[in-house]
Amino acid sequence: MGEKRQLELYLLRFLPHALRDDFVTVGVLLLESDGGFAEVRVTRDWKMLQCVAPEVELEWFEMVESEIRGKLGSLRRREDLMELMNERFGTMLDVAPAKAVLTEDPAKEMEVLASMYLLPMERGERAQHHTGRGAIVSTMKEAFTQAGVLELMQKDLDVVKYTGLGDPFRIDFGYRVGSAVKMFHAVSVAANVDQALALAYRYSRVEAGMRQEQLQASLTAVVDQGMALQEEEKTRFAIGMLEQCSVRVRAVGEMTEIAGEVQGELGA
Repeated sequence: MGEKRQLELYLLRFLPHALRDDFVTVGVLLLESDGGFAEVRVTRDWKMLQCVAPEVELEWFEMVESEIRGKLGSLRRREDLMELMNERFGTMLDVAPAKAVLTEDPAKEMEVLASMYLLPMERGERAQHHTGRGAIVSTMKEAFTQAGVLELMQKDLDVVKYTGLGDPFRIDFGYRVGSAVKMFHAVSVAANVDQALALAYRYSRVEAGMRQEQLQASLTAVVDQGMALQEEEKTRFAIGMLEQCSVRVRAVGEMTEIAGEVQGELGA
C-alpha cells in the first residue's frame, strides 16, 4: 500500500437566511497543507439551490467556484479560506470546521467526497425508493422479519460521531453481540456506484472509531442480485473498494441465508 497523505476537508455552507442558523452544503474543498493537492467542487444541483434561495442567480455559485479555484494555490488554512469568503461573499457563505482526511489518492478521495456531499437528489436515494437501493432494503427487512430477528436489531444506525457532525448517513440494520457490532447496508451498484464508494469512505472511519471504543465492527454490503455486475469496470471498482475497506459484499439473493445466520447468533 502507498503512503497515506494528510489533508483537510472543508465544507462550504450557503446561508440563505442571515438571522437563522440553517444552511445548505454547496461546496467541498480538499487541501494538503504543503500545497501538494488542492481541489474545490461546488454543487450543480440547481433545483435544490432554487428551492432554498430562489432569489439568488445560479451564475453566482459558478462565480464562487471560479473565485476559489483561482486562489487554490494560496489557501493553506481555514483562516485563509474564511478571509476569502468574507472579502468576496460577505455573510452568504460559511466554512465548516476542518475534517482530517488520510488517503493514498487525494484525487480519488475528492470524487468520493463530492458524491457524498454534493450528489444531486435525482441520483440519490429518493429516486431509488422502489427500485435499486430501496428494493434491496425491502428485501432485507422481509428476510429479517421472516427469520424473527427484525425486532432484535437496530434500524437506521446513527454513526455521525464517527463520520463527522452533520452527516445524515444511517446504516440500515445492525446488532451487537458482546464487543462485536455487526451491520448490514443496502447498496445498489447497478443504479449508482457512488453509493458503494461513499459507504467505503464512511466505513473506514466507523471501523476506526469503534476500534478506539474497544468494539469490533463488521459491515456487510448487500448488493444487487447477480455477480455478473462485476463484468462492468465501474462496478468491479466499486465492489473492490468496499472489500479493500473490509466491507463484506453479498448479493440480495442471499438474504434468506444471511437472516438465518443472524437468527443463529441472536438465538431467536
